[in-house]
Amino acid sequence: MPIGIGSLPHLDPDQASELILKYFPASPFWPQLPRRTFKEGMLVQFAAGMPGVVIGDNKIYFRLPFVPMAEWENYYAAITEEESKYYSLDREYASGFYSLLEHLQFRKPLLIKGQITGPITFGLGVMDEKKIPIFYEPNLKEMFLKIIAGQARWQEREFRRVVPEAETLIFFDEPLLSGYGSISMNLSKEEIISTLREVISPLQGLSGIHICGATDWSMVMQTGVKVIHFDAYQFFPNLLTYAPELKEFLLQGGFLAWGIVPAEEEFIKNETTLSLKSALEEKMGLLVKEGVPAEVLQQNSLISQSCGLASLSPAMAEKALQLSRELAEEMRQAPY
Repeated sequence: MPIGIGSLPHLDPDQASELILKYFPASPFWPQLPRRTFKEGMLVQFAAGMPGVVIGDNKIYFRLPFVPMAEWENYYAAITEEESKYYSLDREYASGFYSLLEHLQFRKPLLIKGQITGPITFGLGVMDEKKIPIFYEPNLKEMFLKIIAGQARWQEREFRRVVPEAETLIFFDEPLLSGYGSISMNLSKEEIISTLREVISPLQGLSGIHICGATDWSMVMQTGVKVIHFDAYQFFPNLLTYAPELKEFLLQGGFLAWGIVPAEEEFIKNETTLSLKSALEEKMGLLVKEGVPAEVLQQNSLISQSCGLASLSPAMAEKALQLSRELAEEMRQAPY
């Protein structure tokens, strides 16, 4: 099955939703549109309404905890409620989410995918007024973890409200985890795993992690996530080193989302469905040689783009979606 990452270069949310449903009618995702407005950037989009957040002049930061106190008092009064207002996405910041829901009214997809900025990327990517990542401030960390988990669960519930019979998949986008092990990331493996588990565990449907670079995949597999998405176009050798762990992950029901369709214009303009199929089959063959059962790998694989498509032209973004669909169709016919 083909799935999308999230971002598109479009300015009109309805146009973006229609394009997604054209190519992924059975497995749509809601479009993030960062070119439309700064408010739809991945760090800003999910911060709207959080206590202490300041958004404006194309920047975002948090005041120190409990300033202003009224925002925190309102937060603590409401956050214990399952339907807390802090868990819903603001239409002004997530126009694509609401557009897709409207377009799904009379459709019956098998799977609906949502996404949210993961807690590591959000916590390290957003600063307080002292320019310190909010991950390191205990009160701010406790707050944003609770809201991120609630927003992910809220997306899941909204999808099921509109299409009750569809499976749901919520991705936590964690591009900063490609820097794990570097001096720029002062977090232990245990802290990363526990943080991700905290936001993943409340989900009732499928959960996924998107990392568009090299990382410690054995660490990711310990978070309880069901779908691992990786950049198979440029970073397959990194994943191959974790073949034994991947074998167990797949045998236990996990899924591998192959980001084999490149999200860079210089690469995608030269690719075809057949060229990508050849590359994918070669890489799958290398995993099989490392002991991953071919049939399990075939059944538990998804086809995707290497990263979000917002940096592409609309024409190239559409090509990426078309290639993803066509490649998924071709691979379903593969003789495993």
